[in-house]
Amino acid sequence: MTNPPDSTEASTWRDLSPLINPRSVAVVGASQRADALPNREPRGNRVIRNLKNFGYSGRIVAINPKYTEVMDCPCYPDIGVPNRHVPDLLESAADAGTRAAVVFSAGFAEIGAEGKARQARLEALSRERGFLICGPNCYGVLNVYGKATLFASTIPPGFLAGPVALVSQSGGLSTTIANALMLNRHVGLSHIISCGNQSGATFEEYFNYFVEDENTRVIAAFVEGFKQPDKLLAVAQKAAARGKPLIILKGGRSEVSKRAAATHSGSLAGAAEVIDAAFRQCGIISVRSLNELIDAVSVFSCDSFVKHYHGGRRIGVLSGSGGECTLVSDAAANVGLEVPELTETTKSQLQESVADFGNMNNPLDGTGAMYDDEKIFPRLLQALIDDANIDVVTINLEANDPRPKELKSGYRFCAAIEKAAASSDKPIAAFSSVVGGPVDPEMLMPLREVGVPLMEGAECATSTIRHLAEYYEFQENRLANTDKDTAVPAPHTKLPAGILPAQAAFHLFEEFGIPVVPTVLTQNADEAAAAAEPMGFPVALKIESAEITHKSDVGGVALKLANSGEVRAAYERILTEVIRRSPAAKIDGVVVQRMASEGIEMILGVKRDPLFGPVVLCGFGGLLVELLKDVAIGIPPISREQALDMIKRLRGFPIFSGVRGKPPADVEALCDSIVGVSRLAVTLGDQLVGLDINPLIVLPKGQGVIAVDAVVETQ
Repeated sequence: MTNPPDSTEASTWRDLSPLINPRSVAVVGASQRADALPNREPRGNRVIRNLKNFGYSGRIVAINPKYTEVMDCPCYPDIGVPNRHVPDLLESAADAGTRAAVVFSAGFAEIGAEGKARQARLEALSRERGFLICGPNCYGVLNVYGKATLFASTIPPGFLAGPVALVSQSGGLSTTIANALMLNRHVGLSHIISCGNQSGATFEEYFNYFVEDENTRVIAAFVEGFKQPDKLLAVAQKAAARGKPLIILKGGRSEVSKRAAATHSGSLAGAAEVIDAAFRQCGIISVRSLNELIDAVSVFSCDSFVKHYHGGRRIGVLSGSGGECTLVSDAAANVGLEVPELTETTKSQLQESVADFGNMNNPLDGTGAMYDDEKIFPRLLQALIDDANIDVVTINLEANDPRPKELKSGYRFCAAIEKAAASSDKPIAAFSSVVGGPVDPEMLMPLREVGVPLMEGAECATSTIRHLAEYYEFQENRLANTDKDTAVPAPHTKLPAGILPAQAAFHLFEEFGIPVVPTVLTQNADEAAAAAEPMGFPVALKIESAEITHKSDVGGVALKLANSGEVRAAYERILTEVIRRSPAAKIDGVVVQRMASEGIEMILGVKRDPLFGPVVLCGFGGLLVELLKDVAIGIPPISREQALDMIKRLRGFPIFSGVRGKPPADVEALCDSIVGVSRLAVTLGDQLVGLDINPLIVLPKGQGVIAVDAVVETQ
C-alpha cells in the first residue's frame, strides 16, 4: 500500500502518482522466513528487496503481527493477507488516508462467484472513493526512474532504463517481454505495469499516465480486455497528438463470440474486427504476436531510425542468401510493402564498381562473393542508400548466429553498417533469418547506437515496417479531419421502440442526408396501383411487417413492375405467399417504391458493440452480403477521410473504378452516406439497436447513391 503525494491532478483522469510514484510504502505479508532460493522467497520480502536494490528513497515499513522488524524495516501488527481479507484490509487502509495499493494475490474474479464478489468490493472501493488499485492477481508496478519497484517478481541486476513503458495483463509475459527488449534489442524501460484483473486502475488510465510521463516515449501493452473502452479512443488520440506510439498486442481474439441480431450487420463483425477498426481509426499500432510486439517496440523506440524515416513503403533488401531474398520479397508483398527495381543509374554504378557480380537488382543477393571480398558489401549497401526508389534499407544480418565468434561474418558487416549509417539520410534496419536465441550484444549494441534497430525474421521485420508506414500516414492525415463531420450532434427525439416502418426509416435517413427512393405504404391493390402512377414505372412492391426482416425469403418482394395491372397482380401474389410462408407474422401493408437505377449494391449499417457502442459497417451488399463478408468498420463519429479509408479497405474496392465497361462509381456520395449514418448513430445514441441499408445503390460518378431497402431497430 502507498501513501498519497502532496498534490493531485484535477482532471477527468485520475492521477496515478500515488500508485506509480509513491512517497512511502507499506508491505503487507513480509516475514522473517528465509529461503535459500530467491524464487521461493515470500512475495512481500521480494518487494522489499527490489525496493532496496533499486535505491528507493521513500519510507518502507512491513505489516505482520508476528514481528517488529523485517529485512531491516520496521514492522507493525495488522491482519493477515489471505485473499478473503483483502477487501477489508483495503477499506481500512482507505479510511486511514492511504490512497493506493498493489494486490499481488490471486483468488478473485478469475476463480468463480466467491472471487467475483471479492473483486466487486475492490472495484466499488476504487470507483466510489477514488482508491487506486493495481491488480489483483498481478506482479505490480515497477517505476524505473522513480526507483519505486512495487513488483513481486525478482528483478535482475543491470536493469536497463529507457523510454518504453510496458503494461501487461499477464505478470509472466510482462517479464518475458521486458527481458527480450533489454537483452535481445537493447531497449530500456521507464516502467513495467502488471495490472492483472484491473479492479482499480485500468489500461486506459495507465496509458494516460504514460502519455503525460516525460520519461516515456513509447507505450507497449499486452491486453486481454479493456475496462474503459470509451476512454481508450480519447487517450489514443492524446498519444498521437504528443507523438507517442501506442503499440498493443490484443489477446483472446479467437474466443470472441458474435451476437445474434435482427439485422445482417449484427452478424458481420465480431469484437475482434471492431477492435481492429478502433485501433486503426485512432492510430494504435496493432500487432499479432509477441515477436512482432518486441520488434515494433525496438523500431519505434529507436529515435535516430524514426527521425530518418520520411514515409513510403519501398524497401531495399541486402542479403547474402538468394533464398532469403525470395522469402523477404514474399513477406513484403503479404503486408503491402514494395520491393521496387533499382534505378538504371544504380544498376550502372553497381556494374562498374562490382565487376562480374550476378544480381544487380532489388533484393540484392550478395552471394558468397560478399563474404570473400570485403569491398563488395559496403558498395551494395551504399547503392541501396543512394537509390531514389528506396525508402527504407534492410539488411539480412545473423545477429543471433549461435556459432563461435571466430566463425561469424556478421562483425565485419556490422562495421560497414555503422560507417554507412553515420552519414546516411535514410533509415537502415537489420533483420535475422530466424527468430529465437540470444542476440550477440557485440553486434546489437553498436548498431543500436547508430540508429540501426534489429528485428528477427522476415515476417516480423516487414510487418514492423508496414506499421511504421501506417503510423506515419496516420500522423500525416490526423489533422485533416473536419469538425463538421465529427462534431457531436444534439440528441434525437424519442422514436417508438421496435422495427421502424419503412416510411419512418426512410424519413430518418433523409434527416441525415442519405438519399432514398420514393416510398409509399399501401393497404390494398388499388392503393398500390394509384401510388405507382405518379412515381413512374417500373416500381417495386415489398411486404411491410416488423416481424419479417428478410422479405425476399418469404416471397415478399416483386421487382420491375411495368404498369398498374402488374402492380395489382403482384400485390395479391405477395400477400398470398407471405401468409403461406409466415402465417403468424403481423402484416402492416405493402410498400410501393420506384425502381432505382442500376449501380453497385452496398450494405451500410450500424451494430452495437459491447465495448465501443455503435459501430458503422460498410460493405458489398445485396443478397450475398453474408456470403461475401467484404465489410469495413468505423467507430463514430466518422470523418470523410475515415469514410474513404473504410471504402479503400474493401477487397472489392477496384470495382468502384469501373470494370467490364461499367463507369466509375460515385465514391464521394458513398462517403457522404457513411458520414450521415455515423451522425445518425451518434444522435440516436442508446435508442438505436441496429440498422441496415441493404442495398444502398452507388450510382455512376456524379449521380449519387440511393437507399432502396432498410431495417432500423430502436429501443
